[in-house]
Amino acid sequence: MSLSTYRKALRFGQKDRKTSETGILAMLDELALDLAYREPLGVIDIPLELIAGTLTEARAISFSPHFFPLMEETTEFAAKWIALSEAHLREGIRDPIKAIEYLGRYYVIEGNKRVSVLKYYGAASIPGSVTRYVPKRTPETEAYYEYLDFYRATGINYLHFDRPGGYAELLKAAGHASGTPWSADDLRSFRTLYYMFREAYLRQGGAAENAPEALLVYLDIFDYQQSLHKLPDELDEEIARLRPEFANRREHAGVALLTDDAAKAPLLHFSGEVTAAFIHDRAAHDSAWVYAHELGRRDLEAALNVRTRSYEGVVTPEAAADTIADAVDGGANVIFITSPQLMQAAVKAALAYPQVKFLSCSLGMSYPSVRAYYARTYEAQYLLGAVAGALTPNDRINYIADAPIYGTTADINAFALGARFVNPRAQVSLEWSQAESTGSRNRLSDAGVTYIAEMDRLSPYDAQTRQSGLYLAGESRNIGMSLCRWGEIYIKIVRRILDGSWKNDARGASAVNYWWGLDSGAVSIILSRRAPQGTRQLAGLLRDALWSGRLDPFSGELRAQGGAKVRFEGALSPLQLASMDWLAENVTGRIPQAEELTESGRELVRVQGIGRGL
Repeated sequence: MSLSTYRKALRFGQKDRKTSETGILAMLDELALDLAYREPLGVIDIPLELIAGTLTEARAISFSPHFFPLMEETTEFAAKWIALSEAHLREGIRDPIKAIEYLGRYYVIEGNKRVSVLKYYGAASIPGSVTRYVPKRTPETEAYYEYLDFYRATGINYLHFDRPGGYAELLKAAGHASGTPWSADDLRSFRTLYYMFREAYLRQGGAAENAPEALLVYLDIFDYQQSLHKLPDELDEEIARLRPEFANRREHAGVALLTDDAAKAPLLHFSGEVTAAFIHDRAAHDSAWVYAHELGRRDLEAALNVRTRSYEGVVTPEAAADTIADAVDGGANVIFITSPQLMQAAVKAALAYPQVKFLSCSLGMSYPSVRAYYARTYEAQYLLGAVAGALTPNDRINYIADAPIYGTTADINAFALGARFVNPRAQVSLEWSQAESTGSRNRLSDAGVTYIAEMDRLSPYDAQTRQSGLYLAGESRNIGMSLCRWGEIYIKIVRRILDGSWKNDARGASAVNYWWGLDSGAVSIILSRRAPQGTRQLAGLLRDALWSGRLDPFSGELRAQGGAKVRFEGALSPLQLASMDWLAENVTGRIPQAEELTESGRELVRVQGIGRGL
């Protein structure tokens, strides 16, 4: 029996050798390592799947890459392997091996055959006396140093991320502060969830090495505390629906920004009628943001004879889930969600109702299950900047942005570049309405700022008490405003559904974001009669040049604050524009950190802050 077991293990090893690049077990060369220090860890449980190799060449040629035996059955090696196999079946292998941990993987010093036997029988772990070899800190080892901090707080060694930021994402999802030790209950609960998730992920065809990243995708959508109590069947069902989201993360597919509204020739037309539901987190009577989208909804009804329903004041994810269920029960097969804070609720609903098309009014959202849409507002801001640059008597203009989310920095820089285009001396002072310590308009007026541009980009606001657009300091009347024509966007999206080109917009594993501008009629500006005729004509000429593509605010040589060159020739790509994280050289101010913002500002940054998804 034991000899037949060894023969089977040997066949595994021979097959493993043929299908691998090296044919033998990996070997760690101690002399080639550039170490910062060594650290004894004592006896710990070593996950067998993380044992990557051995420390000696003689052992390396005795095993296949996955630790199956390669020596013939007549050798002393085979006899010892068989004896260990019998001992394991009789009483278990209990003696710890000796190993080195390097970059999260383990290399055996003593006990190679014990590892081989236990791997053959599918054991999960083996006890080992481990010494950690820590490499010097470099950009390439940054993720490992994050693992060291995570390990010191948790003792968890069975989950690894090969990129910086993974452990911070996990801690945030689990509700633990960085560096804070986990309790025994916390560790047991997490271990149970992780291995249940991992097994379900493997059953759905996922690869073991991708399980940690897949868990982050899962916890980004489903609540951690609730997930601790889920059954395997629930995890199986949810993981099966999350395949597009897993593929997006695994393939680093990110977001595909579709800036051209020209539809591809459809293969099939949509069969049936469209019933669209609009879900807002405020009411139209006290939010200019919601009011504008409601106008867009009515434009859609008039243009395409589409039935629509509107839901206002949907603030929490729980309320969103109930509202979406009501909309679907009422026949909605297209759902627009105008608040990006409800994105997670939208993704959950998209998984639960695969027959319904979900869209979120946002930018940079990397969820293939929910398409996003927004207007290229930086084009309108460029025009307003040119107007402000032409009108300012002292070259000083103030710009009040909302929060540092996708697209906002492009708005700021476009405004500054537009001002400089007509006035090379124009300087733009930047402030943030969502900063805890924001400046007042009176202070700006006292400081000599004559024109203020205020762009409330995503947060609903009270139209009666808050200004927006371009206006004179100390006055309430606007000189000009940018407009997002949401009706044009809604009409174009629904037409794509009706003519079948919606399917052709898919870009593999990438999330699809519609990002339309002046050339699509999605954005524009209006100027009051108070603006001089020449300034109005200038804005019209620049608008036509942007519309036709003859003018690009971000083409040619660009310089950031401090004079650093950003780009020399050609235009920035849509991804570079949306995720812009630098400020033009004629901007005074900086991009704030999340902790410097108000609670609502931090929420916006959490959902779609620069660097989150693109």
